[in-house]
Amino acid sequence: MGPKNRSVPFSRLQTFTHQSPIGHWSVSVWQPDPRLAHIVATMWFGEGKTAYQRDRILPSGQSQLLINLGPPQYRVEPGPPEKRVPFVDVWYSGLHQGPIDTEAPNGNALLGVALSAHGTFPWLGEHMENLSDRIIALADALGDGALALRERLLNTPSLEARFECVERWLLARLKPRTIVHPAVRWAVDRLAATGGRIPIEELATQTGFTRKHLGTLFQQQVGLSPKALARIHRFRGALALLDGSAGQVPWAELAEQCGFYDQSHLINEFRRFTGFSPVELSRRDRPDTQSVVLR
Repeated sequence: MGPKNRSVPFSRLQTFTHQSPIGHWSVSVWQPDPRLAHIVATMWFGEGKTAYQRDRILPSGQSQLLINLGPPQYRVEPGPPEKRVPFVDVWYSGLHQGPIDTEAPNGNALLGVALSAHGTFPWLGEHMENLSDRIIALADALGDGALALRERLLNTPSLEARFECVERWLLARLKPRTIVHPAVRWAVDRLAATGGRIPIEELATQTGFTRKHLGTLFQQQVGLSPKALARIHRFRGALALLDGSAGQVPWAELAEQCGFYDQSHLINEFRRFTGFSPVELSRRDRPDTQSVVLR
């Protein structure tokens, strides 16, 4: 049985259910408060159990605030020796340029906030270059306030009320001194709109800054350089086309359409971001657009 789409009677909430040989789960997606539209891409709650042991989360150009409301999850750090790091409360996953392997042996109940590339700086207030390619326990950065948020969510039965609670928490943390520079916001949005194909020199010129100065602002307020973020967008564009190809992929055409130099460049970027070639990836189960089953 394939995935089903079931809308619940609440205008800001949609719930999607999935049942197949790889597992059964539901994902509820919440339309964020308009006051958070400039930082939050989406809010979601996933619950269920997979039939596979391990999956791989692929780079998306977004960071994630992750609140575990169920059994422990595990992040797998590559070895040797391989290490399983438990995730039991509240974590922040920065912008990543490589995949993240995870396990949920006892099922999951996870609330997440997917943040735009410039969406963390306004509420966390850290220099973002220190958080890219990292996953941190949010209590280490914010103290007990992050854990108190989780406790409130655990004591809130309604899913709608849980999302509203997280919205209030984020809104309360927004600070005027950590507003993202308008040029950074514009450039991030432009990179997304062009699928990472706009030349970085042209991007900088259109902001009125030098490439070096724009890069410095990106490191401080995004965490990645414009070039690095553009690479992720090109990869995501190629992945979306691959997902919709039904196995019939004109590789050279795909590479050109997504801004790669040639087919070899496309394959190398896929290996960097997923650990697989495009052909290898297309043969694996994909629970959703953000992940791939490993075993």
